[in-house]
Amino acid sequence: MTVLEQDLAAWLPTQRWFASSDTAATVRIRGRWVLVPGDPQVEIVIVDTGATSYVVPLVFCDTAFKGDPIGRDHGRLVYDATELGYGHKVLLDAATALWVEGVGDCTTLTGRAEGEIPGIASSKKFTGEQSNTSIMYELTDGSTIILKVFRVLAAGLNPDVILTRALAEAGSPHVAAPRGSTLGTWQENGHEATGHLLVAQEFLTGSTDAWQVMTDSAAAGILDEDAIEALGAATRSIHSTLASVMPTDEAGEDTRRTLVAAWRRRADDAVSRVPELERRRADIDAVYRAAEESSAWPSLQRIHGDLHLGQVLDAPDRGWVILDFEGEPLRPLTERTAPDMALRDVAGMLRSFDYVGGHVTRHGADPAAATQWTEGAQKAFLRGYGELPNGSADLLRALELDKTLYEVSYEISHRPDWLDVPLAGVEAILGQSRPAEPVSAAEIPPRTTENSLSDAGGSVLASESTRKGAIMKHEPLEVSMDSLAAVAYGDYHAPHDILGPHLSDGTVTIRVVRHLATAVTIVTPDGEYEAEHEYNGVWVVAFAADETPDYRVRTAYADDLVVTGDDPYRFLPTVGELDLYLFGEGRHEELWRVLGSHVKEFASPLGTTRGTSFAVWAPNARAVRVVGDFNHWSGRSHAMRTLGVSGVWELFIPEAEVGQGYKYEIQHQDGSWHQKADPMARRTEKPPLTASVITKAEFEWDDDEWLEKRRVTDPLKGPVSIYEVHLGSWRPELSFEDLTKQLISHVTHLGFTHVELMPVAEHPYGPSWGYQVTSYYAPTARIGTPDEFRRLVNELHRAGIGVIMDWVPAHFPKDAWALARFDGTPLYEDPDPTRGEHPDWGTYIFNYGRHEVRNFLVANALYWLDEFHIDGIRVDAVASLLYLDYSREDGQWRPNVYGGRENLEAISFLQETNATAYRNHPGIMMIAEESTSWPGVTGLTENGGLGFGLKWNMGWMNDTLHYLAEEPINRRYHHGEITFSLVYAFSEQFLLPISHDEVVHGKGSLYAKMPGDDWQKRAGMRALFAYQWAHPGKQLLFMGQEFAQIDEWSEGRGLDWWLLDNKNHDQVMRLVKDLNTVYTDSPALWADDFTNHGFEWIDVSDGDHNTLSFIRKSADEKDWLVAVVNFAGVPHENYRVGLPFPGEWDEVLNTDDPKYGGSGVLNTSVTVEKVGWNGRAQSAALRVPPLGAVYLRPRSRKRPLN
Repeated sequence: MTVLEQDLAAWLPTQRWFASSDTAATVRIRGRWVLVPGDPQVEIVIVDTGATSYVVPLVFCDTAFKGDPIGRDHGRLVYDATELGYGHKVLLDAATALWVEGVGDCTTLTGRAEGEIPGIASSKKFTGEQSNTSIMYELTDGSTIILKVFRVLAAGLNPDVILTRALAEAGSPHVAAPRGSTLGTWQENGHEATGHLLVAQEFLTGSTDAWQVMTDSAAAGILDEDAIEALGAATRSIHSTLASVMPTDEAGEDTRRTLVAAWRRRADDAVSRVPELERRRADIDAVYRAAEESSAWPSLQRIHGDLHLGQVLDAPDRGWVILDFEGEPLRPLTERTAPDMALRDVAGMLRSFDYVGGHVTRHGADPAAATQWTEGAQKAFLRGYGELPNGSADLLRALELDKTLYEVSYEISHRPDWLDVPLAGVEAILGQSRPAEPVSAAEIPPRTTENSLSDAGGSVLASESTRKGAIMKHEPLEVSMDSLAAVAYGDYHAPHDILGPHLSDGTVTIRVVRHLATAVTIVTPDGEYEAEHEYNGVWVVAFAADETPDYRVRTAYADDLVVTGDDPYRFLPTVGELDLYLFGEGRHEELWRVLGSHVKEFASPLGTTRGTSFAVWAPNARAVRVVGDFNHWSGRSHAMRTLGVSGVWELFIPEAEVGQGYKYEIQHQDGSWHQKADPMARRTEKPPLTASVITKAEFEWDDDEWLEKRRVTDPLKGPVSIYEVHLGSWRPELSFEDLTKQLISHVTHLGFTHVELMPVAEHPYGPSWGYQVTSYYAPTARIGTPDEFRRLVNELHRAGIGVIMDWVPAHFPKDAWALARFDGTPLYEDPDPTRGEHPDWGTYIFNYGRHEVRNFLVANALYWLDEFHIDGIRVDAVASLLYLDYSREDGQWRPNVYGGRENLEAISFLQETNATAYRNHPGIMMIAEESTSWPGVTGLTENGGLGFGLKWNMGWMNDTLHYLAEEPINRRYHHGEITFSLVYAFSEQFLLPISHDEVVHGKGSLYAKMPGDDWQKRAGMRALFAYQWAHPGKQLLFMGQEFAQIDEWSEGRGLDWWLLDNKNHDQVMRLVKDLNTVYTDSPALWADDFTNHGFEWIDVSDGDHNTLSFIRKSADEKDWLVAVVNFAGVPHENYRVGLPFPGEWDEVLNTDDPKYGGSGVLNTSVTVEKVGWNGRAQSAALRVPPLGAVYLRPRSRKRPLN
């Protein structure tokens, strides 16, 4: 050996990743890749021990670095490159950019970057790793990455690189994002081999490894079952994703033999290392033989391969993140990259929890308490992982044994003082009898002792006939008495594990719940089988079958009543794993298609079964039942099953049909039952009734042309004139069908481009006007059915009218039958009372930081856009979402993590809602009712804005109405109020609202707000409307104001339509109609509402005359429009106004026209003179009416009004 090889022979056995300390004398350098030549020189060297080849990065230099060198090479000092900052830099370059040729057996080395890598701010090596070496880098952009050196040279693509990349590209949140990798090629037995040497990936700052989390918890005697269940769910998610993006394989006989042979080889290795295991060889073989003969072998897939708590991080804001997908380092790479059973990872994690118990016992914990913690953790992990196929217990036991024997081999070589932990594990596994088939995979205990379906610790109850001594031809699978009692009562969390068909060893057992029945018969295509009453309404039958048969249940009751129907518990879940995953991540954009009630049909040999599936999120419930018209509101026969750790409960009920009412009956942790309406119900009973109603959309849309035009059109660059409507009081007692005729006729006549509907979603309290919603997915039943509402929207579209609806995600009412404390805990609401309750409205505030709640709301916005073709959503009370201290005094709120008052979760929620809505439905409008000066309400989300398209200009509304409340003689002193809006008019994309909020609760109608006599009031309204329509921004007018409603609005009595019999009010409505006509026909009034290019003052300062004049502009000067508005009570004769250019101008609208009820101060012609005025070369002398407005336009664009 060379001097360097001798030095390496002494150094290698001191490294934890070195597995062959007993053969260190055979060290040989096979080849090297020179990453950086010169002084210092950095190389990656392949060091061979005869049994294993290792990857060893080295630094060669003439001048000593800080720290101890490994040795010398031709007079130069040799250092471990992973111990030096300079070596760290070069290795990161090798993982992302370098390409070099090798020396000796080494051929080439290539780095592949996954995105741009900025400069290195600092780096440090991790200590304590067993198999590889890792280096952490803090980069100059503030991010952190970790570089891993694969110490064992192995031909083939490293699974850690390949699987992590595949999972990241599939969007898995449970892996760290890859940042780069290094692929080497070298000569292996005369052939070129390829394999990964290095990999760089995202480092999750602030994370704690799961081993530390669990050992700390166990030492403290704390078992966090929720966290461990979440780890199980994360593991299941990883397996599901890998199965969908990587190849899978069936476990054929050859594959089984190969896998079992590998188990036996590892067992032989362990026995050879620890001879005391020789006495257990026959028992080991028996476990493997039982697994090999099992009928429950699943499909094989790519897996982690070496999953334990040390491979998992608890990452802030991410939850569990799984690392190091390279598999067990002592296994050949060909084995580690071959498809395997996902149960291998499950076994690895169960063993890791066992090591936690061993660790804390070594550090003084009570052994019995440690054992109790370990078994509780194993159960929680299995619950979180979810359901496994029946028969999996033999396989899981074999894989646990294989993993434990691997640990024996590892510990005897590296940590002999820990050998007692895996040896005790071997004894515990081999000490079991044949494991039970679990009622549910979630109930698999780490150690089972009964060959039955009984729960751990439960007593076994045979059928009545068995207890009486009768001998059945086929014995049914047994269940515990506790389970039967729970199923009979309807409070068992996994009823499908007991009820329905269960096939085992050629016999199918079927259990059904039929209370009060006198006889039950199972009818199959091949025959009929009489069931026997087993316990309190539970009936059971068992018969020979090679596969689960189709069947129906014939039930006889007293008085010769016989009913034949299908069994809810024979159906697979109607909610898929991907749906549950997306919901848990808060990313399911069609949530209404998954949760709630859905009419379905399933074909089978005995005919098609029609019914309804139900799914509800109630993660903290002990049990959930469905009650409704289909079961006489008794839920004992319709208990739902929980789907893993998702918190979702599900059941398909045959014969439940459209139009039937239902609720969920939820059992709280204290055992009490509470009926709740379905949060995802798409139809409800008419208030004050509160049940949800099964529905199915059957309406056929006829608005394709409208939707296609909307998709390619930016509505904010077109006319938007909105008529705000409260459907229940526009004309009381009208249905959606009635409104389809009457409302459309009215809006079309007036020329509004859009209607805005005050909240349509169901609400229990009418005087809330719909702003306290209990059923977010259901149009109110007060007015009609969902399909009738679809028809209303469809016909509005066909009439050329867009539909905007109000949406209330800011809060919800405390009604006990609705969302409040839905499963007995703060579920939809924030559990923190300083954030979860609204002091003004006595309502709850949503928990915007919880994924599922956020998903509920974002999907709800998408639901109305998708299912009802809504064109815009106005978000109510945005300010109350933005601020933690909204309507709260000091001491009543807590700051955010940065010490501020901004509600960060709500802000993020609004941004997500807007971005998702616009992405899915181009051409819609998202509108904010936001009453503060929050910056960037209509800013782009990528720039930190909230992402709305429009913001209500509450400042304009307040200033304008305050100004107009003054007597005209006093307005000169308030002139700044009427002009102030133009100071900030282009800071956001504004909509000018005169909404329902200004004409209720004693504020009086708009008519009543105007000073003066009746004529002056109407004239003031006309002047206001003309000013509003001409002002930059879109406009909105609440119903009733178009005809000068005298009394303030009340939702209980509707509008005073009889006022239209008075020509004075009819004339105001004619003005509104003509304003919309001029507006729609004048691009200058809408083409550029949001920049100063579309507006120019002519005279902003004539407060003495209470007069404003300005120009609205568009790209074509011929379209420009001049507005002159006089808020004085007297006319201005010969009032000179500077005009932008000479030529003929016409008065296209004058609010004082007698046809509008005016006094007739008109301009029959407008003569432009070369008289400089208002800073312009030409002007015209006008007659400006009292409390009136004039619109002027170049004559070439004049369009007479009819």
